[in-house]
Amino acid sequence: MNNNVHYESIKDSVVYSFEEYIEDDGFTASQSAAKVFEEDWRELNYNAFTKTAYYICVAIECFKLKEIPDFVYGNLGLYINSNEFKGDANKEDIEKLLQDINKCIQLMGTEDYKVIESSFGAKSRIEYILSLKP
Repeated sequence: MNNNVHYESIKDSVVYSFEEYIEDDGFTASQSAAKVFEEDWRELNYNAFTKTAYYICVAIECFKLKEIPDFVYGNLGLYINSNEFKGDANKEDIEKLLQDINKCIQLMGTEDYKVIESSFGAKSRIEYILSLKP
């Protein structure tokens, strides 16, 4: 991954992946979120901006499906309130991410979703993936 990664490319990748995993593979929102984290771990962990962007985009896709895994929901506040990413991207990309953070906050406030409990093994795997260095 290079320094020219744009927010829209991350967002498009997450949306496309969710569509593929849900429609073609029959995955649940939880399975899709885990698969995105697993498949895109290098890009996800590139810097604070990419990690926040992936996390917020995955959360939005889960909210759209009206279910969000606890391994996403439990850390969502950390990414919503983070300012670490502001030095890792250009102004336009940061603005787009901030807009989606606000969208995520709105979706979270609707409470029109279920938080899906994951196994200890699944949570551990996601924590491990999020801790990897590219």
